[in-house]
Amino acid sequence: MIFKPLALKPAVLLVSVGIMLGSVALAQHLKPSKYWADHTGVPHYEQLIPHSFGDWEEVPFANRGVVNPVQEENLKRIYSETFARTFVHKPTGRGIMLSIAYGRDQTNDTQLHTPDQCYPSQGFRVEKREDVDLPSAFGTIKAVRLVTMLGTERKEPLTYFIRVGDAVTRGSKERNLERIKLAMRGYLVDGTLFRVSEVTRRDDPFPLQDQFIADLLKAMPAHDRSYLIGQRES
Repeated sequence: MIFKPLALKPAVLLVSVGIMLGSVALAQHLKPSKYWADHTGVPHYEQLIPHSFGDWEEVPFANRGVVNPVQEENLKRIYSETFARTFVHKPTGRGIMLSIAYGRDQTNDTQLHTPDQCYPSQGFRVEKREDVDLPSAFGTIKAVRLVTMLGTERKEPLTYFIRVGDAVTRGSKERNLERIKLAMRGYLVDGTLFRVSEVTRRDDPFPLQDQFIADLLKAMPAHDRSYLIGQRES
């Protein structure tokens, strides 16, 4: 049996073309034209992060060991700002390395690179990965823990979380949903990667990292803190 192509009536064809043209016009209308950072302000973490707070004191000139968020040639393309400091915990003498990477535009080709990507690209092995919910005085923070190794000597456990727009997100699905949510309001979303780590062979490295995060958030004014964990007025 030979099937002949179904011929559309002129009226049906006109309706179909109209729907297609309308869809294109709607997509163009909904295409973001403004930056969320222009609405909420662009963070400058060098100014926002205190040099000392609680039991923590910045260690000057101690940032050489902090792993860059991505290879040098991509820094300017992906990130608007990168920031690193090392803090000593005065009661124990242990050092926590803080790294923050900020991107004004979180479209697909300029997304923040997570430590799951950037550590292996710089020779580290990721030996363990775990999603965790960090309790804080300002709500639960969706975070990720990694245990990484460089060769046989450098063990670097780390904790990180990502703010996209006005929410802390975990995984590409949540990041995409936040992008879509703000795109519906006409905004290109921004994002911040917050990471703390310690070079240590301790079996219990993470409680001190959690303490550092909690102490830092408490030490920051609400407006400044919102650039790390969201909850800004919009």
